[in-house]
Amino acid sequence: MNWVCELTQQAENDLKQLPRHIQERVSRTLSSMESDPFQGNVTALKGAEWKGVFRRSIGSYRILFVPDQQSKIVTAVRILLRSEKTYR
Repeated sequence: MNWVCELTQQAENDLKQLPRHIQERVSRTLSSMESDPFQGNVTALKGAEWKGVFRRSIGSYRILFVPDQQSKIVTAVRILLRSEKTYR
């Protein structure tokens, strides 16, 4: 069964602010996550505040997402440039 990718309002705003070529890369990645959200460079974030949140790397950018195994929905919560403040 395929997954469904959804974006929160914050993730949509993040996506709109990215350069056009990065927007296209992120869109392709989100589409590929519909078949398997855990393929590629995916890591579970550590710490109590990040419980259940994963990140997927796309070059210098990160998609922070929460998968729902039962309903097969992946919710992208943020799309950020990797920096010292990304996970704070």
